[in-house]
Amino acid sequence: MRRRDSSSRLVAHVNRGKIRPAGSHSPLLDDLTRILVDRALAQDRDAIDKLFARYRDRLRSGLRKLIGPKYRALLADSEDATQDAILSALRRLHKFEYRGEGSFLAWLLKGAEYEIMGRIRALEAKKRTADGAMIALDAAGDILPSKEASASQVHDEAEMAERIRDALQQLPDREREIIVLRRYMELDTAEICEEMGLPTEGAVRALLSRAQARLAGLLTRRES
Repeated sequence: MRRRDSSSRLVAHVNRGKIRPAGSHSPLLDDLTRILVDRALAQDRDAIDKLFARYRDRLRSGLRKLIGPKYRALLADSEDATQDAILSALRRLHKFEYRGEGSFLAWLLKGAEYEIMGRIRALEAKKRTADGAMIALDAAGDILPSKEASASQVHDEAEMAERIRDALQQLPDREREIIVLRRYMELDTAEICEEMGLPTEGAVRALLSRAQARLAGLLTRRES
């Protein structure tokens, strides 16, 4: 009975456009992921756990790179914080309203980023002194790989990560997705082609080139 109900819900989601059917220009989820997403939308804990296991490692790596030094400095237990953010994003599938348009992996990373940034903002608020200044962070010395990293290097890297994050939010969805998949998720051209439903690897390279040029322009304008 449960399998029949799950199949019915899946058909309904396809018909409503939440998961695009064959022949759509939007990329397709593979059959297993499609069914798991449908079940997760119904708050099926087993499906959520399976999606987490499928995407955990790439999302964890992508989050650390996307959020940058501030993430490492403000979250004492980064592994637990990352896991919590990913699981929370998966439980909120219905609120983020994934509709099958674009990369599911990039969309899921954005949801996890939303969760982790909420936690960071809450921690920042707790670390403010009475006059509004930020208290120094003990973890700052561990942010950069080099043990010789100076306070100014740590600050510069944190500032750059924040500027890139802000600029990414201003990009069109597809351009943000392709940069996230290439730079933060480290997918190769063939994987991006499949993930984003692009027709050829040449189309991937063209879109990535446009996205990088637009991002560079946003960062340059902000500097000036």
